[in-house]
Amino acid sequence: MKVRRDSKEEAICVRDELAILWLLTLPWRQRNLRECRLTTNPVEGNLFKAERPTFVHLALTPHIEDCVRVDSKFRFWQFYFRPVETKTGHAVRGIVPRQLVALLDKYVECYRPALVSNFDPGTLFLTEDGDPFTQSDFGRLISDLTLRHVGRRVNPHLFRDIFAYKWLDDHPEDYLTVSKILWHRSLNYTLRVYGRNFDESNAAVRTEAWLDRLVLK
Repeated sequence: MKVRRDSKEEAICVRDELAILWLLTLPWRQRNLRECRLTTNPVEGNLFKAERPTFVHLALTPHIEDCVRVDSKFRFWQFYFRPVETKTGHAVRGIVPRQLVALLDKYVECYRPALVSNFDPGTLFLTEDGDPFTQSDFGRLISDLTLRHVGRRVNPHLFRDIFAYKWLDDHPEDYLTVSKILWHRSLNYTLRVYGRNFDESNAAVRTEAWLDRLVLK
């Protein structure tokens, strides 16, 4: 699918869709999302298609595992942030979930080029003028989009809370996944922030459900 380089309106729509979907899927801090740099060389950027790295732990989905077994040179979307690029000062790497891949491929190949101006700064997301987003501009973009489509302003950081609360609602004891997906410094920090809404009444409800399951057995 090819898009004219001057088709900015369509490119902006796809960019906005990808930004919201990204925050719902990988709720990174907005700085990391704004500054995320596309690259063909993992040493120089943050987001890239590459083969499975050697001598480095990288958890893969069953689909990617199958593809790698068939073709050891199979390339898939990955991300990597160095310690100096994260708030907590530790390196972060992982795969891009498949829920993002189709739109990411389409945006990078067909639509992002329409946003590039005279100089490509390399960031995944570009403004209408082809520049990287500032913190205020990106926050305004996300807030305006959520107001337009859901009737309420939601800033980028709130997406992190929304993800965490929804995950814990569906997986009540799984604070470790929340801690890792939000790139927290420690599990204790995650418990302090998101465990405070879990009180004795929640524990009583869980106990009743647990006892009911024991009786049914």
